[in-house]
Amino acid sequence: MVRRRLYVEERLSRLAVWSLRTAIFALPVTAIGIALYATETLDFRSAVYTVLAGVGLSVLALLLALAGFVVIWNEGLRGLGRVLGAAALALALLMPTATVAALSVGLPALHDISTDIDDPPVFVTLGAARAREANALAYGGEGAAAGQDDAYPGIKPMELDVPADEIYAALLAMVTRHKWLVVDAVSPRGGLRDGRIEAVARALPFGLRDDIVIRVRRTAEGTRVDMRSVSRNSDRDFGSNARRIDALFSELAEAQGRRRR
Repeated sequence: MVRRRLYVEERLSRLAVWSLRTAIFALPVTAIGIALYATETLDFRSAVYTVLAGVGLSVLALLLALAGFVVIWNEGLRGLGRVLGAAALALALLMPTATVAALSVGLPALHDISTDIDDPPVFVTLGAARAREANALAYGGEGAAAGQDDAYPGIKPMELDVPADEIYAALLAMVTRHKWLVVDAVSPRGGLRDGRIEAVARALPFGLRDDIVIRVRRTAEGTRVDMRSVSRNSDRDFGSNARRIDALFSELAEAQGRRRR
């Protein structure tokens, strides 16, 4: 008597297939938006829409993966590896957006931060190098000053008993080391002219551009340093401008062997 074994091939979950396909498609969509903006091929608004499309596809992929997992669990279909892969890829793509959302909790809608809110450092050169749709470089006045004072009371000018020329040289070296794009640099000239450094930095995680101006002013005791950091396109900076100023001033104080005052 010959016994026959019957092998029943388990069906592959269509939800698993489409969840992975959607997640894979979301990857180049998101990457293209970020890459084209970084290379200045795409304007800010178009880049945002492209990245949001990638985020939407990632959310859809995650939902399909969850639905696919339920179906696979209940009906014993194949495709668990695809579901897990889709979920992992979708979560990885959503992580930067989730990070930005978490950073924005409790922070005011500010995009222009200055250590001197009464007489903010002025952009001289960068104004002509920005696109028309960029945020204005004119300071926001009392409203912006009050919002900053409430949110970041520690953002203040830095005073050092060191000659202005030395501080200017140290700051220029730091800006260069951070790979900020220096657009203009004017050294201080006694009490006749303030030193000024204008540069462009990138804010993580999407590489958005922030415009920076540093003012180096001679005082009777030594040097006063003021810094202003402005988000070029977004109407809120998620705290990146204040963190940048605080980090640079802390670095300057450490380089000079002094504590922040």
